[in-house]
Amino acid sequence: MKFTALLVFSLSLMVSTNTNATLISTLGGVDEFIASTTLANSGDNAELSWVRDILQDQSITLDEKYNSSGSDWSLVTNEADVYSTALINTPGYFLLKFGVGQTGVNSHFLFKNVGDMAFGVIDFSLAGIVPNGKKFTIDRISHVDEFTATPPQTSIPEPMTISLFALGVLGLARRKRLIN
Repeated sequence: MKFTALLVFSLSLMVSTNTNATLISTLGGVDEFIASTTLANSGDNAELSWVRDILQDQSITLDEKYNSSGSDWSLVTNEADVYSTALINTPGYFLLKFGVGQTGVNSHFLFKNVGDMAFGVIDFSLAGIVPNGKKFTIDRISHVDEFTATPPQTSIPEPMTISLFALGVLGLARRKRLIN
């Protein structure tokens, strides 16, 4: 009887572990780390301004800002210190803010979203972070900002407008030929 109960418990543990497992290949890879800093103010304007300066693109807009916690993130299977989470939108860039206190570690980290755009996938080592117990872990995450780069609007002439212009030029050329 004890063996059967132990077997059932072991199998249920294996099944529940595998259903929560995420492979890096299903996420499309690790998102590209761009920069990190510690901002004196974590307000929307300060974070947006820093992202625009780093990317040198004033068309960047803040799409979404929401609180996050370590429980929102999953350790990626077979990867050391690589975590993933589902994002609200499919942003081109996202910023993570960690509550690090006076640890000497930057608190704001900017990533370019690559692979599956619905997920944020971060690798602490690529961002220059060495998790050190209580001082810096995924549990210290405060919030996530999602950003989109909106290219400037460019007017594209309609094909009909170009065709009409071409017909006008042909008409003028034909008229000039008839006069001469």
